[in-house]
Amino acid sequence: MAISVGVACLVVLVGGQLVVPPIATTVLRHRLAKDGRVISAHLSAFPWVQLLWQHADRVTARMADYSAAPQQITKLLNEAEGVGTLDISIDVVHTGSLTLHDVSFSKHGDEMVGAAQLDLRDLQSALPIVRSLTPVEDSGGQLVLRGTASVFGVSAAVDVVVAARDGKLVVAPTGLLGAFATVTLYDDPQIRVQSVSATAVPGGLRFVARGQVT
Repeated sequence: MAISVGVACLVVLVGGQLVVPPIATTVLRHRLAKDGRVISAHLSAFPWVQLLWQHADRVTARMADYSAAPQQITKLLNEAEGVGTLDISIDVVHTGSLTLHDVSFSKHGDEMVGAAQLDLRDLQSALPIVRSLTPVEDSGGQLVLRGTASVFGVSAAVDVVVAARDGKLVVAPTGLLGAFATVTLYDDPQIRVQSVSATAVPGGLRFVARGQVT
């Protein structure tokens, strides 16, 4: 009897390993397809039973585009908490008032890294009080976007930065104008953004944000 039970358990485990992860991959693909065009998706989990607790060893996905409110992107990344290694790349992301290009998310353990390209014309559309943005280095060597802002009929030079503030990823003018025109790219207390670096690219900037799953 014990041998029969053991054989039955082995059959269930092996059979499930062959069947369940592909089914989970299909579910993942269909879910992502609700908000964009999926090029490829793959999910792996060994043993497969960890999927019952929403855990997986690795999830990879490639998408041509993705359109969602910032809250939906936050929810999607939250659900990746039980994934050991996550790699997602998206050609174009439409979120809120901004469009991001060449977007990628990766997670290894508790460390998460996100990268994207932000075109200056898209940023100026999201920050209507700011005009004529140009990437320059400030006195500390940090990349900033220098332009002109107009508030209540008064114009002044202003610097715009992509930065980590209170665990959030924001695009904001420096100084008092930040209170009028800050755009939040990401805000989730479960994944705190710790640092941001940026480099100039033709037509805009590319930034890399690093965070910690709490």
